[in-house]
Amino acid sequence: MNLKKKLSIIVLLCFTLNMLLLFGYYELILYDKIEESLNTMQIELRNDVNYISSQIKRLQGMDNIKDWINNIDNIDSINITIERGDNTLLYEHKTYEKSLLNLTSTDLINIKDNVYMIKVEKPLQISKIRNIPFIKDIVVAEVVIGVFILIFILIIIYYKIVNPIMYLQKDIENYKFGIKPIKTNRCDEIGWLKNNFVELTEKLDEEKKNQNRIIASISHDIKTPLTSIMGYSEMIKNKNMPQERKDRYMEIIYSKSQNIKELIDEFDIYLGSNLESSIKKKPISVKEISKIIDEEYRDELTQLGIQFDIKSDCDESILNIDMSKMRRVFGNIIGNSIKNMKKDYKKIEINFNNDKENILISIADNGCGVDDDKIDKIFEALYTSDKSRNVAGLGLSICKSIVECHGGKIYAKNNFYGGLTIVIVLKCNN
Repeated sequence: MNLKKKLSIIVLLCFTLNMLLLFGYYELILYDKIEESLNTMQIELRNDVNYISSQIKRLQGMDNIKDWINNIDNIDSINITIERGDNTLLYEHKTYEKSLLNLTSTDLINIKDNVYMIKVEKPLQISKIRNIPFIKDIVVAEVVIGVFILIFILIIIYYKIVNPIMYLQKDIENYKFGIKPIKTNRCDEIGWLKNNFVELTEKLDEEKKNQNRIIASISHDIKTPLTSIMGYSEMIKNKNMPQERKDRYMEIIYSKSQNIKELIDEFDIYLGSNLESSIKKKPISVKEISKIIDEEYRDELTQLGIQFDIKSDCDESILNIDMSKMRRVFGNIIGNSIKNMKKDYKKIEINFNNDKENILISIADNGCGVDDDKIDKIFEALYTSDKSRNVAGLGLSICKSIVECHGGKIYAKNNFYGGLTIVIVLKCNN
């Protein structure tokens, strides 16, 4: 339940509690006071009626009625009406102040065969009603009840809202010192806020672990070729070494330096937040793509003893892509295939197929493949299927980012060669 509903319920409960307490106070204490006060006023009113009746009886008529009625002490606060039995109005005195209600007393007298009805009303005036004792008691009671309910509301707000917020603030402060918060079962906004904070801290911790793993990965991958470079550089310092061997060592040093450069470039691409905006697409045919890939990798793969085939059933199909970025994709996938080939006969095959609106590009090898339960994880940034390594590269993660920025998708599956096939799906432009 959210805070809005909780506060609405609290207000409703407080209002109900206020009415119940006020009603209970009225029934138990005020009722007798009110009845006593009204009885007192009624008796006073009855005395006024009796006085008027006695005067009329004494005078045996209505002579000089105005003079002796004006002698009544509270004449300005009462209404007096005297009528004969045939409803003839003989005398009337009225106050003109507004009232909430009237108290009434009447009397009938018989004089000389004439019947007179005397009616006296006492208006309870708005300006004087607050001076009635029981009204003051009600106001005092309402003030006391209001204070009690206010304290009750403040206690609830403190324990249900303020205190949890203070604990949340404490969790935030503790997290700075490495103390992790825990989730709450609370289902209102404060509970959602705390649980979102816990999820955020978990993501931050995971991101921190990823950063540490990336640093370890880069450190590991740079350390190996760098160690070789340092070793060969040390050997080149030997003045008695034949020039032919020096040249060969220089080539190895250059090759290792290129490996380090490619690794750093790969890291830069992974960290780049503007990959999508940096892509510049141009129309290019499948036939032209095949030619570029063939020229770039055939000689290298032939020297490594790897059979390399490119097949296509859609040479004239057009793809709208950034070829420089897609060359990176082909390079990373082919590089991974080379690393995972353990057999004497090695093969890499690239197929371009037209699937209605899409072009399917499959890059297959006959390497060691990947376990079926792990195949969906190989595109994660820091995952590796090589159990001998404690850290992982970023190549396939970068491939996925580049393909998705082209509006395509990429996935992997094991093939009948016993190796792995990477499939890239791109929308055809014609």
